Amino acid sequence: MLKKPLAWIRQVFNSQNSTRIKIINILGTIICAFVLIWLILRFLPYPQLRQFQARPYSVRYYDRYGMLLQITPLNDGLRREKPQEIPKHVKDIFVFAEDKRFYRHIGIDVFALVRAVSQNITMGRRVSGASTITMQLARIISQPGSRQTPGSKMAEMFNAMRLEARFSKNEILEMYINSLPFGFSAEGAASAARTFFSGELDMLSGAQLFCLAVIPRRPAFYNPLENPANCAAAAAGLQKRLKDNKKLAKKWPLLAQIDERDFQFALDSSRRFQYPFEMPHFIRFVDSQVNSGIGEIHLSVDLALQRYLENEIAGNVAMFYRSRLNNASAIVIDNESGEILAWVGSADFFNTETAGQVDGVLALNQPGSIMKPFLYAMALQNGFYPSDVIADVPMTFGDTEIYFPQNFNNRFNGPILFRASLASSLNIPAVYLLYRLGVRNYTLNLLSLGFDSVEKSADDAGLGLALGNSPVSLMELVRGFSVFPRDGVYLPLTFEQGKENKGRQVYTANTSRIICSFLSDSSARVLAFGQGRNFRTSFPAIFKTGTANQYQSIVALGATMKYTAGVWMGNFTGETVMDRTGSSIPAALVRNTLNVLHEAHSGFLLDFNTPDDWHIRRICAVSGMEPSDACLSIVNEYIHQNEDKRTCTWHRIVNGRSETTYPAEYQSWFTVSVRQGSLDHSSRPLEIINPREGFVYLSSRGIGMDEIPVEVIGGGGDILHVTHNGEIFNVSRPFVFLLTRKTGTNVLNVRNEDEEHTIVFTVEP
Repeated sequence: MLKKPLAWIRQVFNSQNSTRIKIINILGTIICAFVLIWLILRFLPYPQLRQFQARPYSVRYYDRYGMLLQITPLNDGLRREKPQEIPKHVKDIFVFAEDKRFYRHIGIDVFALVRAVSQNITMGRRVSGASTITMQLARIISQPGSRQTPGSKMAEMFNAMRLEARFSKNEILEMYINSLPFGFSAEGAASAARTFFSGELDMLSGAQLFCLAVIPRRPAFYNPLENPANCAAAAAGLQKRLKDNKKLAKKWPLLAQIDERDFQFALDSSRRFQYPFEMPHFIRFVDSQVNSGIGEIHLSVDLALQRYLENEIAGNVAMFYRSRLNNASAIVIDNESGEILAWVGSADFFNTETAGQVDGVLALNQPGSIMKPFLYAMALQNGFYPSDVIADVPMTFGDTEIYFPQNFNNRFNGPILFRASLASSLNIPAVYLLYRLGVRNYTLNLLSLGFDSVEKSADDAGLGLALGNSPVSLMELVRGFSVFPRDGVYLPLTFEQGKENKGRQVYTANTSRIICSFLSDSSARVLAFGQGRNFRTSFPAIFKTGTANQYQSIVALGATMKYTAGVWMGNFTGETVMDRTGSSIPAALVRNTLNVLHEAHSGFLLDFNTPDDWHIRRICAVSGMEPSDACLSIVNEYIHQNEDKRTCTWHRIVNGRSETTYPAEYQSWFTVSVRQGSLDHSSRPLEIINPREGFVYLSSRGIGMDEIPVEVIGGGGDILHVTHNGEIFNVSRPFVFLLTRKTGTNVLNVRNEDEEHTIVFTVEP
């Protein structure tokens, strides 16, 4: 074949110079023209192509064990899947069906075009087309569904050559197969294989593939669901032509051997696929985070655990529906990897009356006392010890806005050990700690734990931040709580299985281990929760609960060394929950979830780590000091090896009996009811503890609040000399009295022996 061209080239170079130059110039001009045309075709702006390539694809989501969760629909329910790889025999069947010379033309098949024109002229009507696969793709890109005209056909041919100049044959073929419309809201062969045959493209039989190949010609006429006979006839005809083609029959003998029974089986196996709709809230979240061009994602979640949680939540919500508890959400994570194992956004995604499509894992709600472990951890980081005693007594805080925190039972407990104040979730000690540590410092600590939602609301919450008055999400809570069994390391959550995840140290390992000791101590919870059967497990676990907004938001968290689980219950519509529906309900769900994980993965039965350089020692349960012979209540607590513990000074033996002497700051608690013991007023300097410097009061305006309560502690004498705006009077112990509410600036001075204290407060009109 090459003899004549080679001879002609030799003749050109052997000819005279002038002739040779002319011929070379002509060849050069032709080559330059071809290069110019190629450059125009390749680089001429093609905005429709850019839009086409940017189209989103449906994403196939699987759980960690390969169970299909969802194939996300696009607009109007359309599904357009992008297979990981299109098998070669699938490509060849579509090429054979639509464009046998696909690999030999430049986008336009001149031979097919001439044949089609001839046949159409002869018959006087259109009986044959000459569209190549590349031309069909150009039509899909630029004019999907439009009526063809001579002008549009010319544009189609031009665009086909542009595609050929830009892409390889294989790339063009893959774009074509992935974009063919098959009807039934399916686009692309992968979606069609699933829609019509409930299978993956690479798992279909030869007969099923021939059926697929003919559907795009007329989807309504050839689809096997509604017109199986038409589909079978067209597919069999296509297969016969392949069988008659000796080259292809030899290449794919199995395809050539397909008979009528195979097509019948293909039609019998055809049924419309029911697309799963698992984990709608979670997949909506993931879908917003990933590139839509990804064909499939294997998530970290466990579908079996997910269904268990969904059933438990639905059952509990139904049980307490009359109490206006109409929604719940849950999330479970693996502490070691940060992988999300389950995510339930609401009790019923399709329930519009209860706003079921709101994702409770991401929704912001006031968490209540469940935030306290982070505050206590920060306190341990800043010089507090587990053996410290905090005064659970009436306290007032603030300046322009006076804050008077109260415990959940409206009672005061006097001296409380650090451990018990957290485990029993007392409010006043928590607010006191935040007052000492500073709202801004605590806010920065929460931000380092991933509580991004508090950044804007923390200042408004003020000291109420200690009691969870700043809305956060359940996802933030679970992520933050998992820091404690992880020895203080913050780890971002991930939805991808096996993804490398790097953390950062937020608390020291010892701080986190001590918090785990507090929250796993059933005896320390007795004050608030009694025996707390909802916290009982056969394996080491920590728990914390919280309620807010009159039980509109009820939350529980639980963790082992391996897993952390969180459950929120309440409603998204603003109503408060009625009757006895406290945090015990989500706590039971968290406990049951950890039990299920324990039964399925018994290998995680690990105890929490013990802190280094700390030792268990006996302390007085009242003072927190080293116990003396007079101390009647003794407990064990972690004591640092460098911690200097004094022998208890609160207890002494008098006439053979133990007597307790409380420091002066317990005055209001001690005097409110009959108690055993006494107060050591001289243990504190003279101090006005209510009101405080800068307090601003409103005038009573006739609502029966004409007086301001005052409390003074400390001092060595029993008589207090008081001066209020020039008015002088004396008060005997205890130094608790009332002042007349006077509009304007108020100056209050108190004196006891050689000590005195002065404050200024304001009463606004």
